[in-house]
Amino acid sequence: MIHLPVEIWRHILLYAIDSPSFLFIDPLPAESPSNEAEYWDSERTRNALRRVCSSWNLFLASYKSRFVRTSDVIHRHVPTVSLAYAVHIKVDICTCLRCISFGNDPVHSNRIFQNRILSADTVNDRAPWRVEIIDAQRGEYLEVITSEPRHISKLRAIYHWRGSLPATVFSQSPLSFLVAHADDLARMKRIDVSNMTTLSLYGIQPTHLSLVHFPNLVHAWVQMRWPPLDHLRVTPVLEWLKLHGRRLETFYWSDDVSKITDSDVDKLWSLCPNLQRVQLPLDARWTPPPSSHQLQLVRVEEHDEIPAAACSVCSTLHDYSIQLSDSLGQIAGSSVHRIQASPLVWHERMTYDNEPSVYCFMIEAQVPWNGGC
Repeated sequence: MIHLPVEIWRHILLYAIDSPSFLFIDPLPAESPSNEAEYWDSERTRNALRRVCSSWNLFLASYKSRFVRTSDVIHRHVPTVSLAYAVHIKVDICTCLRCISFGNDPVHSNRIFQNRILSADTVNDRAPWRVEIIDAQRGEYLEVITSEPRHISKLRAIYHWRGSLPATVFSQSPLSFLVAHADDLARMKRIDVSNMTTLSLYGIQPTHLSLVHFPNLVHAWVQMRWPPLDHLRVTPVLEWLKLHGRRLETFYWSDDVSKITDSDVDKLWSLCPNLQRVQLPLDARWTPPPSSHQLQLVRVEEHDEIPAAACSVCSTLHDYSIQLSDSLGQIAGSSVHRIQASPLVWHERMTYDNEPSVYCFMIEAQVPWNGGC
């Protein structure tokens, strides 16, 4: 019998317990990692493999608690030291009666969480934490975590949705991926952002885009939410693309108000010659990119307008339409391989009984070419 070296067996075991979409940083902009099921499947595999032999058990034991929710730490469902071992920490919002009462007394809530952190550091001998990804839905707990530089020395990605990012995030960790409110840009003016390759900003105002230059940005998602200013909303974005567009492979322009012209779309193609993925403002019309473009994916959203005609698939008039529904043939002619719906979740909404307009759009999108959504 041939015996494989220990190193090869370890590589095989790590491959078997892998959870790439949840424990590794996907460079493409997204709201937050959502595929927890994949991780828990990998945990079941890890626990099964630990029972094979003592050496596998010893090796795989060191990969416990790769993902942790702060609510589980608060409720003592997992050991507090799990925070130090986790590669991915979700600072989540728990809706149980106990946590709701904590929310009414944030000082008490923070004190409890600080005690959990101190316990984790004590058990971990105050060694650096392993966390690389933080999905922060609760700002005050994030401040507690980031108060110690050793907690975030390996941090590379933050998904942040509430409040302002703590200053220590910008000074202690070379982030490569950031989802944050546009107001946080002002705090980044004096720090090194050369590692930042993915940026997703929401709540953008006209002045925000000029605050910081990102020399190595590859993927961007800008969510425009300032009051209607007609074409004044478009110009700042195009000016920003003059600085960053040539390097961009992904540009999602989420905007349901801007009056963007066909010539503006043409400018986008010229400013972003290397785009592979794009989302246009809701009212934009499809203008084909130059043949030299390598565009692979177009992302679309719901449109509140009622379609002008009955659906060609089900012969009824839908309550709303999907962006670029009338341009599917042109998109196919641009050699685009995939259409992605955002913020729609296909597996929840594509059944006919649930959302007929989404279902019909999916069916219609498959007609011009042998692909799919």
